[in-house]
Amino acid sequence: MSSDLKVQAYPNPYAESFKLNLTTSSEDKVNVLIYDMTGKLVDQREVTPTEVSELQVGDRYPSGVYNVIVTQGENTKTLRVIKR
Repeated sequence: MSSDLKVQAYPNPYAESFKLNLTTSSEDKVNVLIYDMTGKLVDQREVTPTEVSELQVGDRYPSGVYNVIVTQGENTKTLRVIKR
């Protein structure tokens, strides 16, 4: 059974840190991978769907563009976030 997975990052672009807004009907663990533009993995988290909204991400990152890859089961969403 696959579920709809919707993810938004806000604020974007951000100055301090950003949060993820996740909408899903599944209880499966959520993997969050964050890569910089050189393709280097800068952060990795595995959380439950309810914990996603409490994540504060990006406060230690240098300014730039990041790819945020959110995976739950067979669903994957990729977001691009910009740190000022």
